[in-house]
Amino acid sequence: MNTDFVTLNKTNTGIASEFLVAGELARRGYNVTLTLGNTKSIDLLIEKNNKLIPIQVKGIQRIKSLCWNINLSKLENANMIYALVNLNADTLGSPEYFVLTENEVKTLFKPTKSGRDYLDYNPAKKLNLENRWDKI
Repeated sequence: MNTDFVTLNKTNTGIASEFLVAGELARRGYNVTLTLGNTKSIDLLIEKNNKLIPIQVKGIQRIKSLCWNINLSKLENANMIYALVNLNADTLGSPEYFVLTENEVKTLFKPTKSGRDYLDYNPAKKLNLENRWDKI
């Protein structure tokens, strides 16, 4: 196991997560477009068999990062797929992907008064969400 610890800032965590998900989806036969500019609620737009699907990506650096954050009050696209990524930057092991529908996000993320609603890594690992690309 590689013990080199990599510390990423928030922007690099997000960029790495988005590119990893884009690569994984391209590997699975989807046409992938990274969004730019004022499309913060959609990170990727994918197409396969004439079907367009928006993807929101959230990343954490490592298991000890604990959780992914989403503001539940801003969810408004029932077709959105959420790809949660654990980069495993502390071990430089393979990234982990958790794929959720918007309904699952609404059900599984814990609301907070601050709007930083969250899903912890350990429950996500136990809920059969890992590598569920079949939801797309």
